[in-house]
This record gives sequence, structure tokens and C-alpha cells, in this order.
Amino acid sequence: MITNLSYDCDVIIIGAGPAGCTAATILAEEKGRKVIVLEKEFFPRYHVGESLIPHCWDTLNRIGMTDRLDEKGFQVKQSVQFVDPGGELSTPFYFSEHTDHPRAKTWQVDRETFDTMMMERAREAGAQVREGIKVLDFVEQDGVVVGVRAEDAEG
Repeated sequence: MITNLSYDCDVIIIGAGPAGCTAATILAEEKGRKVIVLEKEFFPRYHVGESLIPHCWDTLNRIGMTDRLDEKGFQVKQSVQFVDPGGELSTPFYFSEHTDHPRAKTWQVDRETFDTMMMERAREAGAQVREGIKVLDFVEQDGVVVGVRAEDAEG
């Protein structure tokens, strides 16, 4: 059954991963925008990409996540080291040798937990997050995107 629904919002964000939830949090909380996030999966869900980098710190702090990550007990990373294709280890790169800012650390996260925390933060900021909604296409009027065509699990 096809049902046409219309929601009043300023911004539609497609995807509730870290980038989508960060944008939703900032737009809803700092800018006062009415935000809807459409996510095709249901959380928690498995996802790779567990290793955050120090440059994430400022953005995560801006949206109130750094203390939450510390409280959650994720492993803190102070450095990074690489292995080349021949098995040779690089010299460790210690973040604190390049900055004395709190961003001289980062976290190794469980993405299921981290992504769920980010989604909860976006909701807390006032964004509406809709799970199980797959975006199919954009709706345009006079060359301007004004909405999306989407479906849930029932089509």
C-alpha cells in the first residue's frame, strides 16, 4: 500500500551515522532548525570504522559527546602506529607530542554503541530520527529539492 505522508521540517538528513547525527544535533540545537533524519536500518546495527582520529575531538566536544565517550569507558588511544605490507612497524605517532590540547587523545569505539549514542544525542537535541526508512529519490519543484520519496519495510 502506498501512503503519502508530509512532514514540516527545515532539513531532511539521509542517514543516521556519525556525520548525519552530528549535522542533526548542530542544526536542531544550535540553529533551531526542525530536522528529520531518515535511516534505512534499525539501531543498534553492526558497522565498521571503530577507530576515531584526534581531529574528531573538537566536533564531538561541540555536540557534548566527549564526556559521554569517556563515561562509556571506550578505550582511549594516545598514539597510532602503522604496519607496512612487509610487516615493518612505523615509529609510533604520539598525539601529545604534537598538541597539548585535550584532543591529544581519541577513542577506539564499538560502532553499534557509538552510533546509537550519536543518534540518541541528535534526538535529545530535538531532531526527529526515523529508523527503517529507505530514501528512494528526491522530490523537486522548479529545480529545488523540497522533499524525498521514501519507503519503510512494508513498501
